[in-house]
Amino acid sequence: MRLQHIVALTASLGVASGSEVLDERGANCGIKGNRILPAYFSTQQPSFSVPAQCGALCASQLLCQSYAVENGNCRLYLLPVNKILTKAMAGTNTFYDKACATSTDMCQVNGSRSPRNQAFFSSAALADNNFKGCAAHCQNTIGCKAFSIELATGGKCRLYKNALVKDFTPDPNNVNIYWDVNCPRSVADSGPSLGSYTPTVAVPSIATDPPAAVTFTPYTAPTAVISTDSPDYTPSGPQVTPDDDDVFISTYTYEEYQLPTVVAQGSPPVTTGISQPTAIPTAPCMVQAGSQAQFTVLNENFIPMVSRASDSIGPMLQPTKAPAAGDPILTPETYTLPGFYLQQPAGVSGVYDMVYAGSSTPKYVAMTNTGNIVLVGASTGTTFKNNRVTSIFNVDCYGRITITQGGSKYTWSTNGASSTLVKAANPANNMKALPKDIPAVQEALKHRKRNKELGERLLKRSYSDGPAPKCPASPPGLVAKTKYGYEMGQGNFCDNLSDYWSLSPFSFDGSCAVQSLCYDQCQDFGWQSCNGIFGTMMILSCLDAFDSWWEVIPAIACAAQASYFTGVAATKTGRDLFYKAQGAMCRCFCSSPPDTCVYNNGDFYCADIHGNDDSNCGNCGRQCGPKSKCHGGNCGCPLDQCGSTCLDFRNNPNNCGKCGNVCNPSYCLDGRCYAPQPGDCTPEQSVTNKDFSLWYPSFVNWTMAAYPGCTLGDNIQFSATNYQANGKSDPAVLVQMTNLPGQGCQAAMVQKQVKMCPGIQYELTFAMGYVNMVGNSQVQSNADCTVRWLTGTPSSWNSNDNYQSSSTYSIGLNNNVYKTFGPWSLHVTAGDPGVTKQKKNLFVDLTAVIQCGNANGGAGRFVIRDVELNPVGQVTRSIGEEKANVVLERDDAASNVTAELAPYYPDQKKGAVLITSFTANVTKREEELF
Repeated sequence: MRLQHIVALTASLGVASGSEVLDERGANCGIKGNRILPAYFSTQQPSFSVPAQCGALCASQLLCQSYAVENGNCRLYLLPVNKILTKAMAGTNTFYDKACATSTDMCQVNGSRSPRNQAFFSSAALADNNFKGCAAHCQNTIGCKAFSIELATGGKCRLYKNALVKDFTPDPNNVNIYWDVNCPRSVADSGPSLGSYTPTVAVPSIATDPPAAVTFTPYTAPTAVISTDSPDYTPSGPQVTPDDDDVFISTYTYEEYQLPTVVAQGSPPVTTGISQPTAIPTAPCMVQAGSQAQFTVLNENFIPMVSRASDSIGPMLQPTKAPAAGDPILTPETYTLPGFYLQQPAGVSGVYDMVYAGSSTPKYVAMTNTGNIVLVGASTGTTFKNNRVTSIFNVDCYGRITITQGGSKYTWSTNGASSTLVKAANPANNMKALPKDIPAVQEALKHRKRNKELGERLLKRSYSDGPAPKCPASPPGLVAKTKYGYEMGQGNFCDNLSDYWSLSPFSFDGSCAVQSLCYDQCQDFGWQSCNGIFGTMMILSCLDAFDSWWEVIPAIACAAQASYFTGVAATKTGRDLFYKAQGAMCRCFCSSPPDTCVYNNGDFYCADIHGNDDSNCGNCGRQCGPKSKCHGGNCGCPLDQCGSTCLDFRNNPNNCGKCGNVCNPSYCLDGRCYAPQPGDCTPEQSVTNKDFSLWYPSFVNWTMAAYPGCTLGDNIQFSATNYQANGKSDPAVLVQMTNLPGQGCQAAMVQKQVKMCPGIQYELTFAMGYVNMVGNSQVQSNADCTVRWLTGTPSSWNSNDNYQSSSTYSIGLNNNVYKTFGPWSLHVTAGDPGVTKQKKNLFVDLTAVIQCGNANGGAGRFVIRDVELNPVGQVTRSIGEEKANVVLERDDAASNVTAELAPYYPDQKKGAVLITSFTANVTKREEELF
């Protein structure tokens, strides 16, 4: 009657005919409008808010004639679209006839099936309790058309022979989730997803093919000794001659001798490499019984055990409704799991109490007399009290938990939410202790989160240090390399350790294959690095395998097992596998070249037999003879060689620079023949350009300079001139200091490298003349000037700087003379300040320090000429005195010594006018001046 009423009502209203929008199926599809009739069924399930899913639901209902998704609701109607839309009212909802449904597949939907259509297969295995595992079962099972995960039973995968379109009834409150066989994981947002992670830097790739095995240069026995001539010597620069040829001749030596024979012949090198070390540190256990370090108890499916409200413990259960966004349980790899620890009871050995640390007061895990697991408030020891016993637990190095009571062994197993203990002659190692803090796991998680450092950290080499060195520490510098006849895959973690615990419910997407390949690497990736890669790969595969909140328990179990396997890999078992793989793949060799690891008195050592090792020359232990040297694996002369004769091309006069080059005279210096010139220093007057007659374009051998306060070329000038006095005109240097400041002006006049002979006494004389007229013009000359001679140029005009210094000689207004000054008596020795030695000769920088002053704003003018440094005798020392006194003697037989010093000119007559002829432009040719 209700259906007839609806049909009559639509007929009385002017509804859209829709004939103009019919598609090829004769149906109205995607029509926008506003309905005039209510839906007979509506659901708010997110999966049905997708038009294709809503259409599949309509296709499964016999009464449904059309459908629409309205405000997130899937609504089904009893009449076709053209009967439920009004022409008069506009609308934004989209309507479809039943024939518009593009698929009958229903995906990720909550509800139930008819009792007549029950599952033909059911699995409680953890690996199947998720979309990926259950979908794979259905796709690989003949006749499977649909599957479900039943959260109400703790998580079971069920397979069905009929598609959902046959009998599915939607129910958002039903915690079982259904898919048809060809469905994707999700079609709509049905709640929070698990935390995901995509590294921006991939885990480092590992070469699938190992590097080529170590190769060796074919062994050839070394020759007895080198017998070929050395190549010619090439000097590095010009020949540097001796300072003193007499000393050179007296000390000249050279050596040549016959090349000695080899002392010991030695033996060929070992080329098979050295095995992995045996004396290594003890590897840690995962869990240490009695240490009270906390751990998580994992059941046979690696699901964590938790406490129940009934004071019992059982596996963690799958949530039946979506957790709130941000709930820690949605991040399985870092989720904090309940903690337990083992405690030694008083007076008991061999077994422990297991204490639950997740309550405010300690709770002890106990077995009842019926085999159930409960929590009690105190330890009972090893016997039953009140039908409870607690001191029954132990754990091995790999975290496998064992239960023993009264001489009987028990298997601890779980079923759904409960757990029981059953006596067994050979109990299964179902329960495992996962430590709260496993360094290898922490490293893996840290590498995962700090992915930019992942590659660099995991490539860390470990040849001879750490808990699993690849090579012995001695000899130092060994490196692991691929050996001949290697065998890959001997350290596969999953294959080798399957007997120790039940096989993994998870595949980990080939993580064990990567771990095995990593253990096979010789040159890169140490044991700890490989374990870090292994843990990282497993954790990432867990995050890739599970996505939805209803898969959180498999995700937590997967992450727990990844942590457990990583922890076991970090124990002695994992290290033994690492060495098994390394032994099958690698040997240790000296770094360069590889064939120099040799055996000596039972110990290995590295030596380059192809290099220049005198004790391992061409062979291990082959020793070159005395005064010989190893060159490229052959014994020869230490420097140069002609035939079997050892010599030095740099000083051998018979083979100077090359074999057969004979010097005459027989002196070889730096690979070139040298003719020494012995002799003594000749005393002589050695001041050149003494009267300053050579002045163009500058004074030859003289350098003029000004001390701070006055400027050369401005108020200090040195000019060439002719000095007129006593009827004569002589060349000289005119010194002019004008516009004198209050402190006066100071200058220096230097002749460098004036020769003096050791042991000879010298006297320095020079002439100075006062100047107050230039040409025929009177000039200002009202200053007093001084001249002081030194054996070097002092840094300041009024200091000596440890040079020898003469008296201060005055010239100027108050001493307006023209005469010879001196003599200054001096001698020098090698090593004196300012004295340099070249062969037999000594040299000084003869310096005149000039100062004019006492005439503020005035000027000082005078000339200097005839500067001579004459030898006058020998310096002798009194015999027997500790400090010899210097005395002056004359050698009458010496033809080069002046017997008597004659004055250059007599003193100027009183009242005579001193005149100088001055040429202003000193750059004119010399003949213009004279």
